[in-house]
Amino acid sequence: MAFTVSALERCNKESEETLAVETAEFLQQNISYLKAHQEEFLYAESSAFADAKMDAVVLEFDEMFKVYTALFGLRLQKKVSQQLKAYLRDNLKGMLGSSSAMFEGNEGIWEVNIALDAIEGFTGEETIEQAYELLINFVTNMLGALEQ
Repeated sequence: MAFTVSALERCNKESEETLAVETAEFLQQNISYLKAHQEEFLYAESSAFADAKMDAVVLEFDEMFKVYTALFGLRLQKKVSQQLKAYLRDNLKGMLGSSSAMFEGNEGIWEVNIALDAIEGFTGEETIEQAYELLINFVTNMLGALEQ
C-alpha cells in the first residue's frame, strides 16, 4: 500500500506560518532537505497516521541535537505511561534527544517526540516518504507490544 498524505505543508519554525502547500511529489525529496532548511518543519496528515493512532506528524531537523525528529500526538490512555516509556527506551538507540513522551491531560493525548536517527535502520539517506514509513512501522510495532 502506498503512503499517501491528505495534507503536506512546509512551515516556518519561528512563526509556524505555512510557507508552501506541497504535493505528494515532495515526499520523494531526500530527508536531508530538512537539514538544509533548518528554519522549516514539515506538517503532514495521513490516514496511515490515523491507523497507527497518531495525529498529524511534524518532521524537522533539530539543530540542537543534530537529529531528524518526528513530533506527533498519540491517542493512548495515560495508564500506558510506564510501558510506553520503557518501549521507547528499549527500542530506540540510546542517544541524546532520542525521545520524549508526555501525557497532555487537557487533550487526553500523548505528545511524543522521536529522533528518527534513533530508529533502527534509519540512515539519513531516506526520502521523506521512507522516513514517514519507518516512523509508522516503529509506532505500529510499539502499539502491538503495548497491547501484549
